[in-house]
Amino acid sequence: MEQKELIELLERIRSGNDEAFSRLCDGFCGMTEGLVSKFSAGFCAADRSELLQEARLALYRAACSYRRTENVTFGLYARVCVRNALVSFARQQKAQKGLPLGNMDELLLSEEREPVEPLVEAERLAELTERMGRVLSAYEMQVFSLLVDGQTNAEIAKALGKGEKSVANTVFRIKTKLRTALGK
Repeated sequence: MEQKELIELLERIRSGNDEAFSRLCDGFCGMTEGLVSKFSAGFCAADRSELLQEARLALYRAACSYRRTENVTFGLYARVCVRNALVSFARQQKAQKGLPLGNMDELLLSEEREPVEPLVEAERLAELTERMGRVLSAYEMQVFSLLVDGQTNAEIAKALGKGEKSVANTVFRIKTKLRTALGK
C-alpha cells in the first residue's frame, strides 16, 4: 500500500469509516497474524481468537493515534502498538489462569526491554529510524518498511517491480548495514 493511500485510509478510519478499517486490516494481516502466532503458544483456540481481536483493536488504536512523521512509518508504529497490546494481554491471561509465561518471557528478554507506552516507543523508533536513514539508501528503506509491514520478499519484489533475488540481496545488505551501525 502506497504511503499517500495509507494516509488517506487512516484519515477515513479516524472519521469512523468501517470499510477503511477493514482495508487496513487486510493490508496488515500478515503483521498482526505473525505477532499473534508468536504469543499464542500455550493458549487454547478461543484465547488465540481473543489475541487476534486484541491485535485488531491495537491496530485500530494505532490508526487513530498515529501522527505522520518523517522518522516513523505507520507500519513500524502499528507493529509496536500491536506487540505491546499482545504482551499485556498474554501476561494478563496467563496470570489469571496460573499458567507459566513460557516463551513469552524469552521473546521479551531477547529484546531486553519492558513494554512501554507506544508513544515513548515511537520516539525511540524515531531515533532508530533516523540512524537507519543515514546508513540505508532510499530503496533499502522502502524494502525495510515493507518487511516490517509483514510482506515477504516475493510480495516486496512485486510491489517494487524488482526481482525476488534483488530483494533478497537488499535484505542481506540491510541486515549487514544495521548490524554495523548498531554495533551488533
